[in-house]
Amino acid sequence: MIQCISPRSTKAKCVLISILITLLSPLSMAQEISNPTINNQPISIDADNQQIDLQKNTITFTGNVVIIQDSLKIKANTVVITDMQSKDNQIMTAYGTPVYFEQTYQNNDKQTITGHADQLVYQVKQNSVTLTGHAELFQQDNHIVSNKIVYDVEQQKIQAQPGNGNRVKTTIVPNQVKEIQR
Repeated sequence: MIQCISPRSTKAKCVLISILITLLSPLSMAQEISNPTINNQPISIDADNQQIDLQKNTITFTGNVVIIQDSLKIKANTVVITDMQSKDNQIMTAYGTPVYFEQTYQNNDKQTITGHADQLVYQVKQNSVTLTGHAELFQQDNHIVSNKIVYDVEQQKIQAQPGNGNRVKTTIVPNQVKEIQR
């Protein structure tokens, strides 16, 4: 709840409420386009603290941040949303030790993809999640370890890139790959 301190605070309330509505709308729209099961589901952001910077067009959540929208869940220490009023450029960057990501697909057998890394960047319009720093991604018993993993949520495509002379490590269970493709 926002406390009123001066007569101008009523205007400030309206601005903050409109910013939050504007902030959350593009996230909902991006998910709705890519995943029909989400369809206008509300986005819940729970954190110990929140800070809005109108001049920089950012909102920062700190302390045990949990973001949930239908089957998408992100847990982090800090989340910074930039270009919060832009449907085209909005980016959500999550930091943690580590940041956790989970997406459940409502197909025949409810497949879940989970991951964690030091940093997660969610590009809203592109519907892309990039895990960087000690990144790991799991789908059933299939497992990818790399410095950087890019996951296209809509296309369900994964690209792993090693860092600093390292290699990408993958464990694939053939029977489960056939099940995932169904």
